Amino acid sequence: MKILLLGKNGMLGSQFDSRLSDLPEVELLATDSDDLDILSFSALKKTFEFFLPEIVINCAGYTAVDEAEFKKKDAMKLNAGAVKSIARLCNEHGSRLIHFSTDYVFDGRKEPPDGYLESDMPNPLSTYGETKFKGEEFILKEMTRGYIVRTSWLYGPDGRNFVDTMLGLDRDELNVVNNQFGSPTYTADLADAVINRFVVEEVDGGPETPDYGIYHLTNDDFCTWYEFAVKIFELKEKRVKVHPIPSKEYRTAALRPMNSILKNTKLPKLRNWQDALEDYLG
Repeated sequence: MKILLLGKNGMLGSQFDSRLSDLPEVELLATDSDDLDILSFSALKKTFEFFLPEIVINCAGYTAVDEAEFKKKDAMKLNAGAVKSIARLCNEHGSRLIHFSTDYVFDGRKEPPDGYLESDMPNPLSTYGETKFKGEEFILKEMTRGYIVRTSWLYGPDGRNFVDTMLGLDRDELNVVNNQFGSPTYTADLADAVINRFVVEEVDGGPETPDYGIYHLTNDDFCTWYEFAVKIFELKEKRVKVHPIPSKEYRTAALRPMNSILKNTKLPKLRNWQDALEDYLG
């Protein structure tokens, strides 16, 4: 099975790189921006023609949520334009695409504990969410063999994330938003689940391979950013007084959905976010 991995150096891509490299049945071509400019259709086309991938895993993307408000063209090029090119080439070559999207495609107006189903209509509040939704639309329009995996609140090694940011703060007290809800997701758990469900079973040709389309996949259960922070310090036995505040007291350039809970109705559940966090923190 020949797999082309895009975005190998990112927080999620690095997890796929290490895991897929260990699978004897996989011939992996792992790339990042230094190896392949996915904004260049001709560069992508040459790679497809040279490697002839059977599966393409796209972990590349513009993920600076607030910065995207000031660099909309850059975000749109990477999260939508490049995705359109990838989808077209996958369709031409008969490649399967696994693409990652976000909880930020939704407006967050549902009341917790209700969450968003795979079938719910997106209504993004931010440029980042808008560009990711546009990328989803291109995949659904340009090809028939695509998996769109929406996830949320990612953390893990090899990238900036909330967990490491909290632990890197040299403070005795801090304020954290307590009215935004979501599911923290460990990149190792996400990568394992996607490989086991969308890659290994495709290699084996088993009957359980999921249908193409949209999937939601996060660690199970949900919390607020405040509860997330409290748990981080608790597990690391750090004495930090965390104060809950409403989001209106923590202004950001991009609007965030108040409710980022993604309901997974199609795939086996991942473990609870607290167990995953404990594992990550060792």
